[in-house]
Amino acid sequence: MPDLKNSFYTLLVAGTVFAGPGTGVVLAADTDLAPAGRGAAIEGSGPDDEATLARGEYIATAADCIACHTSKGGKPFAGGLKVGTPMGDVISTNITPDPEHGIGKYTEQQFDQAVRHGVRDDGSYLYPVMPYVSYAGMTDQDVTALYAWFRHRVKPVAESPPATSLSFPASMRSSMAVWNMFATKETPGQGDSATYNKLKRGEYLANALEHCGTCHTPRNFMLDEKHDRYLAGGPLSGWYAPNITSSVSSGIGNWSEADIIVYLKTGRAQNHAQAAGPMGEAVEHSTSRLTDPDLEALAAWIKQVPAMDDDLEHKPRDSFGQAVNAPDIRTKVPSRIDDLSEMTGPHIFDANCAACHGRNGSGTDDHYAPSLFANSVIGTTRPDNLIMVVLNGVNRTAGKDHAGMPGFGADSQVQRLSDSEIASLVNYVMGTFGSGDPHVTAEKVASFRNK
Repeated sequence: MPDLKNSFYTLLVAGTVFAGPGTGVVLAADTDLAPAGRGAAIEGSGPDDEATLARGEYIATAADCIACHTSKGGKPFAGGLKVGTPMGDVISTNITPDPEHGIGKYTEQQFDQAVRHGVRDDGSYLYPVMPYVSYAGMTDQDVTALYAWFRHRVKPVAESPPATSLSFPASMRSSMAVWNMFATKETPGQGDSATYNKLKRGEYLANALEHCGTCHTPRNFMLDEKHDRYLAGGPLSGWYAPNITSSVSSGIGNWSEADIIVYLKTGRAQNHAQAAGPMGEAVEHSTSRLTDPDLEALAAWIKQVPAMDDDLEHKPRDSFGQAVNAPDIRTKVPSRIDDLSEMTGPHIFDANCAACHGRNGSGTDDHYAPSLFANSVIGTTRPDNLIMVVLNGVNRTAGKDHAGMPGFGADSQVQRLSDSEIASLVNYVMGTFGSGDPHVTAEKVASFRNK
């Protein structure tokens, strides 16, 4: 991907991370759905309307709206989530039905223009970190249901998060009009999406609602998705959203549909991958809450996506490694050390990782702490996701299934590891249990620490 840090196009994907198997992820969008003092709400409260409201809630869940519009510790949909970019913070806005601080005065038509066309009620353009290019594929019926649910079931919050303030030229929203002319948008769905056959329903979920391609499809110099490389993977905000096509060597072609369903429902697929970070949040708030038929449809669609091979990945990411007969570092070579500055990869692993993942890397018997071999994060040739997991940890809840791991970054509640220590740890773990030593440097870890 070209270096576009000095271009407003950087904003198109900044913070838009929906990583796939073996990664983690948060979508952050500057929706700027500010009220304009016009329009009226949907009226009525009969049985049909209740069905519409229930449908709207499900659409909001499938589209993972809450991930973008809820700050850490904040009220649902009240905005305030900050996404750092080279040109300033993009801050999501309040989309509760409060008439002064949210979207309470939006008409359905104005709501549709924002969600599917990227134009807010005052005619200004939204930044495409709000994935309207994907939501453009939603059906009229689903947009109506979504609008009704936001108007009648979301609790109004009388708070306005700080306004997004970006440096030139990103501050000029009119520049988005040019990008919109070239960007490829999903075609609006026709009819009732609930009646689509299995594969069509899976396609609708993947492309319109869950917007998988936003992160898993690489982008061209304009940062539009390369549709001839659909779901072939790409870097996004520190993480690497991997290839999830049917390629056996580079994607998830060795996964069954059942594996995909379990992963989307729980965030873990044994002997394959675990979700962390933004993907963990996507599992927690969205995919784990889909119905079984929809999970089956989504898995069936992903499974049949044409294989896209990778220049770097030539063997399944989850096929590397085995349990290691590692020496007890406390009593055997390499010997115990007194000067912590002399700690090497094995010492750092023993002190911080072995208690849960085992000295041999096999994890816990109940798989709460996963195995480090037969693990997509360790078996990839790209160390990005392992670095991010070590820095940020894991905190994912899907139903009653929780997964947790402390992070060792700046905000760590446990021991904070330096950039050089994390580099040594990553090199040791991947070299011992995975695809080989990636030769990560302290400088590389430092570049990830602030993403």
